[in-house]
This record gives sequence, structure tokens and C-alpha cells, in this order.
Amino acid sequence: MRVNHLLSAILFSPWAISPEVVQGYLPSIAAMLNRSPYEGVEQEPKIEPVMLGIAGTSGTGRSQVRNYDAAPDGSVAVHTLKGVMMKQDRIGLCSDTPGTASFGRALLAADRHPNIVAHVVDADTGGGAVDGTMELAQIAAGLTKPIVLYSDGMVASAGYWFGAACNEIILNNASCRVGSIGVMASFQDIKPALEKLGVKFHDLVADGSEEKNAEFTAALAGDYKPYKEKVLNPLRVMFHDGVRASRGDKLSDKSADKVLKGGMYFAEDAKKEGLIDGIGTFDYAVQRALELATAANDAEPKPASANKATNSSPNTSMSFLKRFPAVAALTGLTGDAVSASLVDAANAELEAAGIKGAGIISSTELDALETSATELATLKADLQAAGVETVADLVTARDEAVKKAEEYGDQPGALGSTSSKEKSDVSESGAADHNKVIAELAHNKELDNNPLFN
Repeated sequence: MRVNHLLSAILFSPWAISPEVVQGYLPSIAAMLNRSPYEGVEQEPKIEPVMLGIAGTSGTGRSQVRNYDAAPDGSVAVHTLKGVMMKQDRIGLCSDTPGTASFGRALLAADRHPNIVAHVVDADTGGGAVDGTMELAQIAAGLTKPIVLYSDGMVASAGYWFGAACNEIILNNASCRVGSIGVMASFQDIKPALEKLGVKFHDLVADGSEEKNAEFTAALAGDYKPYKEKVLNPLRVMFHDGVRASRGDKLSDKSADKVLKGGMYFAEDAKKEGLIDGIGTFDYAVQRALELATAANDAEPKPASANKATNSSPNTSMSFLKRFPAVAALTGLTGDAVSASLVDAANAELEAAGIKGAGIISSTELDALETSATELATLKADLQAAGVETVADLVTARDEAVKKAEEYGDQPGALGSTSSKEKSDVSESGAADHNKVIAELAHNKELDNNPLFN
């Protein structure tokens, strides 16, 4: 159905969104739950490519182009971020809107184009789903060209998480607001209503999976503490850390203690607290983006001299990162922040540039490879200790030993002979002794202790 992603996020996911924005969407959400606007729709249509906005160096408004090849050299890419932010593209809540995943790809595409020197994001959003917001902020922080966020309305919650990662935030006038820096969850328990209709629910949990959905189940029962401690609070820490790191010295510790509690601030107060950088028109935001681009170009070091041409210079590194913005987006990231999608995007850039003999892997993948290499080295050492080079040689030696054991087992006494066995009332232990001797051989002990043969 066309609203699966949207309904799933609304009903079950944590959100970084202004509560007043949520209230405005409740009628639409109720309509979706009743399915009245969407009956008969079976497939989710793809969002058609839209005209790309650019602003020229004169800073007098914006124009539309169908691709960046048609944009004049030195243009500023204008990206639109309006309404509720969600990771997936969404259809029909109020309009067909690209999700944060598509928005991030659009930023990277503009950033790598030679005709584009900077970005301006025209935003008016109360936030949205947490899922995808951190990655979008990381993409913004990793762009090689300046990015300025401009708003003539609201930049709240998840919208500010992303906006803080931009070089500057410009609000149009004193009535514009930013803030709501926090995380919330709101869900509806519709089971009682369905149970009145005769629906019975049966929840089965496998042995050893006692913590499966434990926080959510507790919340349904009225115990919200586990969900807050294990889901909402960790997300809030990530949000706060991201804002502190992005705003840096612009946001003092004193201001942070005040503004990171979820409040909203009008433009003048937001500027005093370090949440924004200026108040001005869209043209002013474009001007600031161009000024930042000029300053960045002026700050680039001069090319290395001819006698040092073989050495890597800072200019060479910067040029490389400009060619590969997805690779640049990985700069400074560690741990879980290095997501699989970011690594895949970086490798796709390298492959598109004809670099097929090298690639990028995450530290998690590297650790797994190093563990496998250690296990392989241990196995090789065990094989050498057994006097063989490969597992196949070890198997052959074992099979030969078994064959000899069977041959010895057909003969009486401790040594083989051509005479046949004679019956006796005393049990003969020759065969058993031979088997014991063979089993004690070093290479056979290695076989017994090797997990490949057990």
C-alpha cells in the first residue's frame, strides 16, 4: 500500500518533531487510519524528478534548471526542505515529498558538480522521524562546498539537527522560530477497540528472546520508564552531542544548558543564544553562501612546487575530497556513525571514477576480516605441526592410517604375519594395540582436536 512507510513511522517510531506540528497533522493521520483517501490504491508511485533550483552570483532570486549541467558556472544549488521529515519518500500526506535519503543524495550530487560552488537549503519544517536524520546531518557536515540553511518559518527538532550541521543558519524575520531540540514518542494502543470487535491477539516469544520488544511491551502496559531509558534518552544524547559538535563555540555551555531542553526560540533570542547565525532575506542567505565559498577558495593552499610534485599536498587532498563528496562525508566519523549506506555511496563514487582496485570498508568489517585472518593463521600452524601443508593432506594421512589399521587388524599378535588367526579362549589385543599406537601419532591427534573433523 502507498502509505506503509508513513503509517509505520507514525505509529511505532521515535520522532524529533515539534508537538504543535503533530497536532496539525492529526486530521490527516486519522484519515489515513480510516483509509478514506487511499482506497483502491495498490502501488506507490515514484516521485517524478523536479526542476532543480539555482541562485546566480548576483543573488537576485532563483531560477530553475533541469540539471546542473545547464546551470551557469559559480551557481548556488537551492534545495527545498518543507514539511515533515521522513527517511522514505512519501506520497499524499499534504504533497509528494522526497525523504531524507533522497534529499541527502541530492546534496551529494550537487556538491560534486563543477558548476555548483555552494548550497542553500530553503527550509520550513517542524522536524520528523529520527530515522535518517543523523545520516542527513553527517552528509551536510561532510560536504566540500559551503551550505547555508535559510527559513522564513520554522526549523525545529529533526530540522534543527540537520540545520546545525550546516555552515550557517539564517532566519528571515523576528517571527521565525527554531528549537524543540529533543526526542519524543507517541503511539496509539488500538488493541482494546479491536478486541471489542472480537479480534484476539496472541503474542509468542521464543525461548532465549525474553527481551524481544520488552520496552515497547512495557510501554503498552503503562510502564514508560524502560522505553525512555533504552530508546528515547540515548537518542536525545545523540541529538544533543550532534548539535554541540556542529555549533561548536557558537553555542556556549551556558546557552546549551538552556536551549537543549526542547524549548522554541524566536529569531532574536535564537541569535543571542547561538542557535542561528543571522537574520535576513533569501538573497542574503545566498550572499553568505557565496562569501563562504570565496573564503574557502582563498584559504586553499597553493599547489606544491615542481620539485615536490610527487608528494601529496593539502591542496591535492582537498581536490580529491571535492571530487568525492561521499568519501568526504566519512571524515571524522567513528563507530556506528559509519553506516553501511555511507560506505556504499563512497565506494560507488570510487567505482564510477574507474577506481576498481581499491575500496572502503568500515572498522566493523575490518575487525571481522582480521579475526578471520587470525583463525586462518592458527589453522595453518596446526597443519604444519602435523607435518602437512593443507587440510587435504591431513585427510589423506588420516585415510592412510585408517587403512593400515584395518590391515593390521586382520593379523594376530603385535606384528603382522601371513598366518591366519587361530581360535583361542584368550582374547587377542593386537589390533586394539595397533589402533592405539596409530591414534597416538601427532598428526592424528591434530585431526582429533581440529573442529573441521568433529
